[in-house]
Amino acid sequence: MLAKFMEPLKAVFLFALIGWISLPACLSAAPNVLLIYSDDHGWADLALQGADPDVRTPNLDQLAHDGVRFSRGYVSAPQCVPSRAGVITGTHQNRFGVDDNHKGPLPLEVLTLPERLKQAGYVTGMCGKWHLDLGSKKEGPRTLRVLPDHMPHRHGFDEYWRGELRQYYASHGLDGKPFEDAPKLVSDDRFRITVQTEAALSFLDRRAAKPEVPWFLYLAWYAPHVPLESPEPWFSKTPDHLPKERRQALAMIAAMDDGIGRLRTKLKEMGVEKNTLIFFIGDNGAPLKRGAWNGSLNAPLIGEKGMLTDGGVRVPFVAAWPGKIPPRKVYEQPVMNLDVAATAVALAGLPHDQALDGVNLMPHLLGENKTAPHEALFWRWRSQAAVLEHPWKLIHLGDKESYLFDVSQPGGETENLLAKHPEIAARLDAKLKAWSQELHRPGAAEPLHPQDVVFFADHVDAKLAPAPPLAAVEPGGVQGWLCRNGTLETTDTGLRIVPQGRGTKAARVFITRPGLSVAGPVEITLRARAKKGGAARVSWRTKAESDFLPANESPFQWPAGEVWQELKVLLPIQGRLIHLRITPGAEAADLEIQSIELKGKNEALTHWEFGRAP
Repeated sequence: MLAKFMEPLKAVFLFALIGWISLPACLSAAPNVLLIYSDDHGWADLALQGADPDVRTPNLDQLAHDGVRFSRGYVSAPQCVPSRAGVITGTHQNRFGVDDNHKGPLPLEVLTLPERLKQAGYVTGMCGKWHLDLGSKKEGPRTLRVLPDHMPHRHGFDEYWRGELRQYYASHGLDGKPFEDAPKLVSDDRFRITVQTEAALSFLDRRAAKPEVPWFLYLAWYAPHVPLESPEPWFSKTPDHLPKERRQALAMIAAMDDGIGRLRTKLKEMGVEKNTLIFFIGDNGAPLKRGAWNGSLNAPLIGEKGMLTDGGVRVPFVAAWPGKIPPRKVYEQPVMNLDVAATAVALAGLPHDQALDGVNLMPHLLGENKTAPHEALFWRWRSQAAVLEHPWKLIHLGDKESYLFDVSQPGGETENLLAKHPEIAARLDAKLKAWSQELHRPGAAEPLHPQDVVFFADHVDAKLAPAPPLAAVEPGGVQGWLCRNGTLETTDTGLRIVPQGRGTKAARVFITRPGLSVAGPVEITLRARAKKGGAARVSWRTKAESDFLPANESPFQWPAGEVWQELKVLLPIQGRLIHLRITPGAEAADLEIQSIELKGKNEALTHWEFGRAP
């Protein structure tokens, strides 16, 4: 399947060689492109949407006033990795197999937007969250880790500042000086949005000397995704009557908004504001009931991150190109993140490539093309599949249920019109099936996933099944987690386990969580790191057992290194889990956990996200 992407690659290289003599003309005409991606940023949290008066985004509002707000801007997945794979390639990620967060990394054979633009003479840069270099190794429990061969510089980026929180793999320092040993791991303990914005400004500083050379910058802010923070001066300006999580989200969004202002000021100073096309897009909807709520909102849209209803895939979506895109435009036809690459490639003067699933939006925005950019939009994620032929959206939930919605109506994704319009559903179903046959894994969505049933029971169809509550949080410790033979410390980024003593006679430190009720078998997902890891184990007790038994243990390897790594451990539990222990090795050191997640049989996720409160 990947072989078909090699032909477009050859074509682009051939075009570059043939067009090399005319390259200076291309450079003078091609615009700079700034693509900004926010993270778990709900549709409501752009002030111009008019959904919540507490939202303050003056710079984003001005960006939309200077260009266009897409009222129906969609992304190709309700989860970060596949959504990012789609936007950075312009090819639907299901075509090359990055269907969800655990299907990475981004294959090297697939052409990315920076790789394409480099053939037109662009300098390319990336700052912030990448996550397209995460992959698994089949060594015991499935472990996601950073794969160096898939970092940004292997996908067409000349310069990069890759990272989410406090540690970054970088090609340059913030002072602009290149690292001879790049990619170099650097640390910065300041608020993440401030650092990532400064990295973007540093990239622009290096472009000032040659304004005639076009550039592409992908800025992927890690906000308002958890772990939540309370950055100043923004947090103290939020309404104090709101929940803490909402105030934190608004503060982090305000920090991004200020970053927009700083970037646009820099573009003006460089004299390139009118030769720069800017896109601002959220990567997916906000998590609400069943994830770690990050304080963001999707209202009035139905659903949340992890769903193919609009609440999961319809996001803040703005573009501006002063002097080119008419100002104060509201575009109401559906568009998608995949359109960014198709638009940029066309403006760079590169030939059209059938591997691009997006559409060049400029003729539609300039009124040269009066038709809708897309006849239909398609999705397939986990056990959900959907097609939108505006205003009709058909969603299949595994082989259990199907829904036909009129998304033009308020609350339209709560009224199933399948029985009223079977002919529309049949037409859309045929389109969806035809599209699905073109994918890396042809055919229908995955078998019904219990989490997806819970999502739809929560938001769309209460008759599906009673949604089980999350496990109660008991007093003591941190979110109900207790430490024996040591203490727990909450840091900016996670939970640190501190043993009481050292040496062979020191009692073994472990953390424990009573008060659970999860049907087995259970999969536990840890996002963790350590200065020194090694052999560790998870132990459990069920409702039928009065104590922890030697047979009730699953070993795993605690990951070592400065980079957070995700690992999964399957617990072959029969019955209901009520008590859990996580025990690191005796020689382990500097242990930290960022999140813990439990997935039981046919039950909702139980999730803990750790980080310092304000």
